[in-house]
Amino acid sequence: LLTNHSGVGAVSKAVCDQVYDYIMERLRAYYLDRSSGLDVTTEMFDSVLSNRPPSPLDFDARLRAVERFLKLDAAGSLASANKRIANILRKAEVQPARIVNIELLRAPAEQRLHGELERLRPLVEPLLEQRNYAEALQRLAQLREPVDAFFEKVRVNDDDPKVRENRLKLLNEIRSATRAVADFSKIQD
Repeated sequence: LLTNHSGVGAVSKAVCDQVYDYIMERLRAYYLDRSSGLDVTTEMFDSVLSNRPPSPLDFDARLRAVERFLKLDAAGSLASANKRIANILRKAEVQPARIVNIELLRAPAEQRLHGELERLRPLVEPLLEQRNYAEALQRLAQLREPVDAFFEKVRVNDDDPKVRENRLKLLNEIRSATRAVADFSKIQD
């Protein structure tokens, strides 16, 4: 809680949320008017806003990273995959935990995807902590081919409930990794 200058009383979370929302709407106008020099769409803005970045400076860093990322060849494929993953997870009966059981990864494509994610995680997490969102997204762009192969060769809704839940966990990990910067499922193909 925030206190006023005299130290008496506190500002409620609702008021803080209202101030945050007001600032974000002013930023929306700024970015969409192209005053920032960036080529920002409403979807890009909303994808970053969905994470409720802690400050306008952090918001700007994320938005700049998203704008840069969307110029990459891998961006369209990963944005589409994120939409698909979001839809699959939304329809899943159970919201999976984050830990994948390696022993249940049966298909080569899911093994490869998990391996790539595990290889990238120690490279991406420090970048996120440093707020180097552009570089983090550059690294995550390497998931394009394994994600595409996964969706081409793996049936998520396997008959074995343990395998199905494990595949949902893997998809949840992919979504969490990319969503650390922005919710790419909000961006149009």
